[in-house]
Amino acid sequence: MKTAIARLAWGGTILLCGIGMASAQEQEAAEEGADSLRVCASSQDAPYSTGDGTGFENEIARILAEEAGMALDLVMIDRAAIYLVRDGIDERICDVLIGVDQGDERLLTSTPYYRSGYAFVSRVSRGFEGDRWEDVDQEGYNTFAYRYHSPAETILKYTGRYEYNLIYQASLTDFEDRRNQYTQVEAGRVVSEVAAGNADLGIIFAPEAGRYVRDAREPLKLTLITNEIERSDGVIIPLQYNQSVGVSKQHPELMDRIDAALESGRERIEAVLAEEGIPTLPLE
Repeated sequence: MKTAIARLAWGGTILLCGIGMASAQEQEAAEEGADSLRVCASSQDAPYSTGDGTGFENEIARILAEEAGMALDLVMIDRAAIYLVRDGIDERICDVLIGVDQGDERLLTSTPYYRSGYAFVSRVSRGFEGDRWEDVDQEGYNTFAYRYHSPAETILKYTGRYEYNLIYQASLTDFEDRRNQYTQVEAGRVVSEVAAGNADLGIIFAPEAGRYVRDAREPLKLTLITNEIERSDGVIIPLQYNQSVGVSKQHPELMDRIDAALESGRERIEAVLAEEGIPTLPLE
């Protein structure tokens, strides 16, 4: 998934509602009897994927289908993206996921098509400086917005800011009880809290924040974090990730077509990422 740490696999039931997102090219392919590219997508995972198909990964799915000469079957699941492998791929209602970590062991993964990482979101007027995770430890920076289940929690714990920030962070989900359920802060909320001055700094996976930073009325800055976290037990938590397309292990024959489509559609995909405001890094 989008960073194995940030988007964990959880259980749950789903409500399925496949929707047609076919472009003229896809319709033509369908009429010619082309097979379908069945892509699992969450209706609740903005900015990656949305119920109306305006997420940037929805657009990448359309590009891949067109480049592969296949009809796009965008299978919408009315649950958070963490459920897509178990309740989509494993249930065989779809075969492909856009935007997973390269090497995700639950899936076959394509050649990576971009690399990005965790970032700080700050108000330009604050003049925040720093691109290492330790740089949250600055005078005047006391309140932090982030998404749960992400390295941001480790960053705040290691800089001594976690406990102080807990009440504010809980307010971002209206103090919803997190026991036995998946509770998450919307990506747009993290950015809007910084823009409004309620949070001194946001810590978030950059692709989740790009469009909201771009569209904010208050000038904001998105700064990629350049180093990784070494936990006290020696475990390394990376903060930068190659993103690939995930394919069901039941359909390895799709991989060559996906890789070819990524290559032929490279410029189109890069244009989507640039329009989205996502900072990218050289692939590793």
